[in-house]
Amino acid sequence: MRTSLGIDSVARSVYIAMADRPGAKVSELAEHLGETEETVREGLERLSALLLVVPGDSASGWRPVDPEVGLAAMLARQQDELARHRLQVEGSRLEVTRLLSERGRRGASVPDVEWLAGADAVWRHVTSLAEECADEWLTVGPAERLDTAALEAGRPVDEILRRRRTPARAIVLESVRNDPGATEHLRRAEEFGGTVRTLPSLPVWMILSDRRHAVVPVVGGHSVIGAMACGVESVTEAFATLFARLWKEAVPFTQARPRTRGDLSLQEQHVLRLWAQGLTDAAAARRMDVSLRTVRRLSEKLTDRFGAQSRFQLGALALASGGIRAEDVA
Repeated sequence: MRTSLGIDSVARSVYIAMADRPGAKVSELAEHLGETEETVREGLERLSALLLVVPGDSASGWRPVDPEVGLAAMLARQQDELARHRLQVEGSRLEVTRLLSERGRRGASVPDVEWLAGADAVWRHVTSLAEECADEWLTVGPAERLDTAALEAGRPVDEILRRRRTPARAIVLESVRNDPGATEHLRRAEEFGGTVRTLPSLPVWMILSDRRHAVVPVVGGHSVIGAMACGVESVTEAFATLFARLWKEAVPFTQARPRTRGDLSLQEQHVLRLWAQGLTDAAAARRMDVSLRTVRRLSEKLTDRFGAQSRFQLGALALASGGIRAEDVA
């Protein structure tokens, strides 16, 4: 199977075996991997095309390129694909920016966009949408921890959805698993037919009703201070697409915390991704809604596991082993 970096599992295994056994012959690599010599040679050819091995004077005729150099070159070749994806996301952002600009010029409301000030206004609007929702209720977030008042304000919405038997799906922070109160609330939601999944961090808090009405609450000091309510089709479609992508990656709430690529936990994989994107330990802790101590403990654990001497090397080794993907560092 080919990964997002363009390297299949056999070629990756050959690369790692060469790095672990400098100077090994093709026959020795094949025996170690349980593959035929022809398969190993084919893997070497693919690695050569990716510039991860170059001709050398070793017994195999090849030598592996340093992971930091080779993977940097591979990442560069991914930029076109990543740029296309960014354009899709940026298109949604530009649409929202255009609406904001239009509102500023007119000094009045933009059709299908309402600006809600204060928690009461937000929850009145969300409650109204819940009463009218016919087909599907989707939520992502909150993207950070809220105070008790904010959580209690949202409970009537849950009751409405249960009473109306509205199909509901929610993606919440992985850190809620450490909160007994939140855990019990989510379990009750699933008992009443809802479906919940978790991710280590979330890009935005959003609510989608029938994929036609979107609400994006704004949080300040762990309290809801306002929201944008939008019925613009291009914006709601973009949010629906984002939800689908996040849902595919998220883990069912009822499932134990899984191991992922390279036997990394979801939390370990995610903190590697955040570091690769340039976030500090403190910023990563805020994004994941965990303590700084937790992030530093993960750092020590991952550094020991990969035998890395630096964060950069840790990222390169995680990429080489399949622990994270090229798009994770974009």
